[in-house]
Amino acid sequence: MSRVRRTLGGLFGRRIRGVRVVNLASLGCLTALVLGVYVCKTMAGREGAEIIDVDHQIVEEQRAVRLLRAEVAHLEQPRRIERLSTAYLGLQPVSAKREAQPDALTEIARQGGAVATAGQGGVASVVGGAR
Repeated sequence: MSRVRRTLGGLFGRRIRGVRVVNLASLGCLTALVLGVYVCKTMAGREGAEIIDVDHQIVEEQRAVRLLRAEVAHLEQPRRIERLSTAYLGLQPVSAKREAQPDALTEIARQGGAVATAGQGGVASVVGGAR
């Protein structure tokens, strides 16, 4: 026990240029601790800034998605598509003469070759009349 007491007494009692060795060691540990806290806070601040940047990017992407959805809704309007198909492709709605009854569809399917040769008469000529 006296050996430990002597060692501790020598450590606490020893002085370098008037300052105890224990005080110098404590100052070194405190300096290392302060620098460690500073580095951690700096890194946390950078990560916080990155999180805010990512949040802003998410908001911008959500805004772009809403804009694209609105554009798709506009482009898919049936009246617009009908107007464009009439103006540029010359398409017209199917006339009542070219419509067939549901029970006549099996007959049309059996005469698949006749539909192709019917020409302008179309389905109505194969079915045998129109409405």
